[in-house]
Amino acid sequence: MKKGKPVVSRLAYVFGLLVLLTSCDGSVGGNQDPFGKFNPYDQELSGRVKAYNNAITHDTTKTKSGNPAIYIDFSSGIYKAFADPAIRGMMTNCFNTVLAENFDVYKLGSNAISPLNVSNTTELGQQVSDPAQYVDIWAPIQSAVEKIVDGNSDALLITDFEEWQKSSEVTNTAFLKIPFSKWLEKGNSIHFFIADYKEGTVDKHLYFTVFNSRRINESSMISKLAPKLSPFTSRFDLSDKSYKLHTDYGSEKSGGIFYDASGKSEKAKNVLDLKESYVNGLKSGKYYEFYPLGVDWKTIDELHTTYKNQSQFNDFFRKLYADLSNDDSYSYTDFGVKVSDITEDFEQFAKSAEAKAHKPKLVKGSDGEDKFADNETDPIALACYDTKGKLKDQWIYQQKPAEAVNEVFTLNKNLFNNTKSTDHKNVEFGVAFDPMFNLKNIHNSEGLLKVDILLNTAEPNVNGPKLSKFQWINAKHVPNIALYESIKNTLQELKPSNKVVYSYYIKTQQ
Repeated sequence: MKKGKPVVSRLAYVFGLLVLLTSCDGSVGGNQDPFGKFNPYDQELSGRVKAYNNAITHDTTKTKSGNPAIYIDFSSGIYKAFADPAIRGMMTNCFNTVLAENFDVYKLGSNAISPLNVSNTTELGQQVSDPAQYVDIWAPIQSAVEKIVDGNSDALLITDFEEWQKSSEVTNTAFLKIPFSKWLEKGNSIHFFIADYKEGTVDKHLYFTVFNSRRINESSMISKLAPKLSPFTSRFDLSDKSYKLHTDYGSEKSGGIFYDASGKSEKAKNVLDLKESYVNGLKSGKYYEFYPLGVDWKTIDELHTTYKNQSQFNDFFRKLYADLSNDDSYSYTDFGVKVSDITEDFEQFAKSAEAKAHKPKLVKGSDGEDKFADNETDPIALACYDTKGKLKDQWIYQQKPAEAVNEVFTLNKNLFNNTKSTDHKNVEFGVAFDPMFNLKNIHNSEGLLKVDILLNTAEPNVNGPKLSKFQWINAKHVPNIALYESIKNTLQELKPSNKVVYSYYIKTQQ
């Protein structure tokens, strides 16, 4: 029998093999995590949560593009509406307000959308007051709405919404349902200011219709025009999120979590140890908050038990209010709470974002091939990019389903119902501990939790009294319900369901 190699020789052989295996990337088998030194929960966590929230909500607060615009119906019948003193006054106010900035102006007539080259309110007023401008009935209303919807900026459309196609008046077809729905699906809203007038013996309506792009703020067209138009018109808001949210927190950095009011100092009151890196996104128009807490979930459980015996700390979050008074489009009554562990998805997002900051140094090889520079040692750059400098597909973030966390939090429905019955403008959301709350329900106690307030469903108000303003009897005594059907069908199609209204992110042990 042959003798085996000495033990020392065998160990040297194994060690040499390990060195060979690790020489390519510094790890056994080449499995070293290139993000081994990257901590997604470091001092930049607040910024990462903000970026993550923007990514998963497809944030709609982006900058608008293109000039705001005015579209004016120049069909022959509408000239009589423009001659009405009250309507003429509203138009003047609109022109003065809108044309104070850089706006595009379009004329609708003769089946065309034509730019109006006017430089001031006086010139526009002269065009509108000139009867020679109103030569036919062919104002392309549908085409104008489609042009607005294809854009990304505010617009004002002044029209009676009488659409003629192939020499026939559209009286029944919901001809604007598709563009209306498309505009709302982009996170926008439509606001109708309706003025009544007579055309001979026919009762008609003129619509000052504001297409609002993105979330409403003080610079939005609707914010500027509403005070000018509301006193003289009926208003209808077409939106799938006409509710407004606000908070009433004790201080800028206290948030809506539980504080012990009996504490002798701010530190003693701050029993959950909320850190300075807390973020209230609502201040910048984003519906989320981030709560970095110094305590762990075990401590939270103990505090909940202790204070519960004192009839305190039954709610984890309070002082978030909704104005639900605007029920033009929908009635909002059914809300709930969903809790998710988003740790895995968030960390993948954070790594994907970090990879973008580690672009590799590239050179050409001796045969002209693409390669990493010899002095490129960044493990993230080497692992996440190919030799052409393109980020590999696995490092391009794609949202993954989160893990549901059950029986942790629930909506405080008594609080919601009681405040709603008292004041529709100040309905309070409270996120309460679930009656079945147990620490074991939080499987990853060091992970990142996301608590969503959900709109479970909303009821479209298709029979609301305001909708009567979107139908009329024409000169031939034929009911025109095309605009009404467009709005009704839009409301029915876009009925909100399982929609996130507001989000809280919680990270303990910070």
